[in-house]
Amino acid sequence: MKNRIPRTILFSVWALISSIAACGPSVPSPASSAGGASSGGAAGGAGGSNTSTGGASAGMSSGVSGAANSGGVGGRSESGGGAAPGGAAGAMAGGQSFAGQSFGGTAGANAAGSTQGGAAGSSKGGASAGGASGAGAGGGPWHFPSGVTKPRIMIVGDSISAGPGCYKKYLLQALTDNHYSNFQFVGEYSDDCGGVVRHSAVSCSTAEQYTHDTFMMSNCAVGTTFKGLSGLMTSQKPDLVMLQLGVNDVWGNQSVNAILASYTTLVQQARAANPVVVLAVARIQKIRPNCDSDQTVTNRAQALESAVPAWAQQLSTASSPIFTADLWTNSDWSMAETIDCVHPNDVGAQKMGMNWYNTLKTILTPN
Repeated sequence: MKNRIPRTILFSVWALISSIAACGPSVPSPASSAGGASSGGAAGGAGGSNTSTGGASAGMSSGVSGAANSGGVGGRSESGGGAAPGGAAGAMAGGQSFAGQSFGGTAGANAAGSTQGGAAGSSKGGASAGGASGAGAGGGPWHFPSGVTKPRIMIVGDSISAGPGCYKKYLLQALTDNHYSNFQFVGEYSDDCGGVVRHSAVSCSTAEQYTHDTFMMSNCAVGTTFKGLSGLMTSQKPDLVMLQLGVNDVWGNQSVNAILASYTTLVQQARAANPVVVLAVARIQKIRPNCDSDQTVTNRAQALESAVPAWAQQLSTASSPIFTADLWTNSDWSMAETIDCVHPNDVGAQKMGMNWYNTLKTILTPN
C-alpha cells in the first residue's frame, strides 16, 4: 500500500483544482450490487499536469498520452450515483457491511449463495442482476458461457477509473486476497494508477462520447482520438464490461433520461459485439464540485444513481445479465475521502475498490 500523500501536497492540489474548473461529459447500464459506495479518481497524471480551456473534467490522466489534465475553465467533472429504490428489490447488507439497496426483480432472498423463491427479498453479500439473485461470500453462479474459463474484464470510465490514485489496484488486491484469480483485466491503456490493471478509461470523458465510434475532447487530451465502446469491444473482446461513467454527464447538466439513454446505447453496442457479455454498471459516488454549498450537482447525481437499478433490471437478460455496483451509499464527497470533493483520495479509493469487489464477487467464482 502506498504511503499517504503529505497534507501539504494534498492542500496544494486541492487549492489548485478549486481555482480551476474540472473536465468533460457522457452515459451507460443496470442491476444491483452488494453494498458499497465510492469516490472518484484522483488528480494528477503520469506525464505531468496541464490545464486546458473549454469544458471541464473531473479527470486527470489521458490514458493514452499519460498527460494529466487539471480540467478547463468553465467546465465540469465527474459525479456519483446513489442508493436505488426498492421496487421488487430487497435490501442488501454487502460483504463489507456496506449496506445499500438492491433491485432484485423476481429474485428471492439470497444468503451466502442460496436463493429462495419469491418476488423479492434481502440479500447478504451478493448482488442481483435483472431479477436473478447473486451469491454470497462463496462466489456467485457462473454467468459466462461454458467456453469462458478466465473472463476478460474491461473497465470503461472517466478519470475516476483512469486515475491516478484510483480504485483499481485496491479492487485487484481484494480479489487476490479472497482467492479470486480466474480473470484477466484487459484494456487499451496501461495502468496509470501505480498498479498493473489495464483499462479503457479516459479522463474527462462522458457516457455519450463512448457511444460514438471514436471521440475527441476539447477540454482534455486535445487532438487525441479515443475509441468508443464498439471499437473497444472489437479490440479487447471482453466477457465482462465494468461501466463507471456519468460523473461528467451529471456535472455537464445532462438530464437523467439523457444519461440513461446513453447507457442503453452502450449496452446495445456491447451486446452487438458479444451477445452474452456480462455488464456491471456503477451507481456513481457522491460529489460536490468546488466543495461549496450548492447541492444541485449532488442532487442530480443521486437522481441518476437511484434510477440505475430499475433501468438495469429492464435491460438485463438471462444470457447477458446486468449488475449494478453501489458506489453511492457509503461514499463521502468531503475532504475526508476526496482531494477536491469529486476525486477520491487514498481512503476513498480503497472504499471504492471494496465496493466494486462486493459486486464482482457475485459474478466471478473463487479458486
